[in-house]
Formats: sequence, C-alpha cells, structure tokens
Amino acid sequence: MNELIIGVAVEDSHVSVALVDFKTRKIVPNSLKRTKVNASATANEIISVWAKVVEDVSLIHSSTVGKIGIGLPGLSDFEAGIFLMNEKGRYHNLYNHNIKELLAAKLGVDISHIKIMNDSACFMQGEVFNGSARGFKSSLGITLGVGFGTASYKNGVAQNCQLAYTPFLDGIAEDYISIKWLINRFESLTGIRVNEIKELKQLAQEDSRVAEVFSEFAENLSQFLTGFIRENLPEVVVIGGYMETCNRFFFDSLIQKMLSKGIKVPILRATLGEQAFIIGAASIWYESSLIHV
Repeated sequence: MNELIIGVAVEDSHVSVALVDFKTRKIVPNSLKRTKVNASATANEIISVWAKVVEDVSLIHSSTVGKIGIGLPGLSDFEAGIFLMNEKGRYHNLYNHNIKELLAAKLGVDISHIKIMNDSACFMQGEVFNGSARGFKSSLGITLGVGFGTASYKNGVAQNCQLAYTPFLDGIAEDYISIKWLINRFESLTGIRVNEIKELKQLAQEDSRVAEVFSEFAENLSQFLTGFIRENLPEVVVIGGYMETCNRFFFDSLIQKMLSKGIKVPILRATLGEQAFIIGAASIWYESSLIHV
C-alpha cells in the first residue's frame, strides 16, 4: 500500500497533524504541524481549528483532503464518532457531539473518510506499526505522564485498556504510577513542594532523595506490570509518554526489579515519541493483519 494518510493527534492543549506515508511507515518530512487549541472553546471553534490544520497539511501534497485517522483522548463511541468525555476544560463542549459529522462538514469530505481511535491505542498502534513493538503479535503499551495510560495490541487490534483505574495497593494504579505520585511522594518525604517534573529532575544532583522516590516509583510500576504480564502474557511491553525524559532515573531500575520477580518479557523504551500518536492514528486505515509485520 503506497498512500498518504492524514494522522491527527488531539491533545489537551494542542492538535498535531501530519501526512503519514504507508510505504515508509513514517511521517512525510516537513508535513507535521502543531497548533494550540482552547479546550474550553465552543464545539464549532474547536472543530474549526482542527479542520484548518488538516487542510493546511493536506495542501502539502494535494489540493484535497484524503483519508483521515484521528486519535482522541478520553471516552468516545469511536465507530459512530460521538465524543463522550464530559470533563471541564477537556473539550467538554464537544460532549455528545458527532466528531466525524462535524469535521466532515467543515472539511467538505464524506464522513466515511474519517476514522477515530482512542489516543492511548494510537500510541500503541504507532509503536507496533513502526516503533519498538514492530514484529510482535501481542504487546502492552504504557504512557507515563500526569496520568497513567495503557493500551494493548493483539490479533491486529489496538485498544485502550483503561488500567489506570485498576485497584492497586491502597487505591488505583494511577495513584501510584504518575507524575502526580512522584511530586506528592517527594513532598511527603522531604517537605519540599515542586510543581513540575522538570523541577524534580533539577534537584536530582543535589538531593539523593529524588533517586529514592524514583526507585519507589520503579517498584510500583514493576509490581503492576508483573500482575498484568502473568495474566495476559504479552510478547513485549513498551513504555513512553511525557516521562520519557525521566527514563534515566527509573528505567534500568525497573528492568532489574522485573527480572528479580522472574519476568523476562522485554521491557522496551518507546522510540517514536509524539509521532507514535500521529502514525498510529493514520494506521487505522492500514490492513489490520499486517500492522505489526
């Protein structure tokens, strides 16, 4: 298949759009555009911004918009295209709207030209399509950030696992595996409040307690992954997300902790970064049985 598909990654404050070449399985050079979006704006304003970026990207190689794959955060009826997330400040004005119909009308294309998938599933499928998980028939993807994203790939299908809400220790998984936990744990240990993960990294050279907190984080993640792997038997686990910049603080420790628990399934770093979401969204149009090949 030699076709250019438009991949769209919707984030909380931005939309990223690019052309994806199915022959190379890569983003077409110089086609990636990223635009800020007011996630509290009206439905029409949000769709208008998305449509403008899609049109701009499509004009790079063609005068018309072709097939579009979109990765959306939160809950949706992805087949129908209805947005079901109603969280203030996260595109809440799109709640119960049909994204496919609104965007198709704005772009002047047939609704059949648009496919939608959960953004965590898009990350997973992107890494399967041309990243760390390529060649594996079954895999688990983890995105670490403010929250805890999880997706799986099996039998040609990537899907959001929503494991963040799985009961874990004294709460749920996201309570212990996220940037929020790291910041709160560091404060409880030291009395020092940091607001962002980059501040925590900056303190690492002068405060050994940063390493202690990341070691606890690695233990939390290893405990969670051990249970999932033993139950679901994925061939590989891929870890990415906003916390990729923190890998040096916990990744090697995580590997050692997994081995000590008898887990030999490869734990790999994601390789595509933000592009995984865009490439994965575009690959919704690819033949499912060949995505990982």
